[in-house]
Amino acid sequence: MLNWVMENVFNISKGDVYLAASDIGWVVGHSFVVYGPLIRGATSVIFEGKPVIPDAGVFWRMVEQYKIKALYAAPTAVRIIKKEDYEGKLFKKYDLASL
Repeated sequence: MLNWVMENVFNISKGDVYLAASDIGWVVGHSFVVYGPLIRGATSVIFEGKPVIPDAGVFWRMVEQYKIKALYAAPTAVRIIKKEDYEGKLFKKYDLASL
């Protein structure tokens, strides 16, 4: 099932880079942070911490730096980012073409 989800929901293939910002201890964490990308032959970028430290652009900076194709994060993380960067200035600052 993880292989199917990673291919059909996240569009992840061998060699792709995938950012998982979920607690690795939760079921979705070890499923979508570790096993899913491994099954597909993808690289996992693991993020631990608040998505606004050092600033609300940390996710977007990683997307640009590592050429991340898909990002998996809790809706709460998105709300926190939106609260800190309501106008999306940091979102617009980075090259997100790989996403």
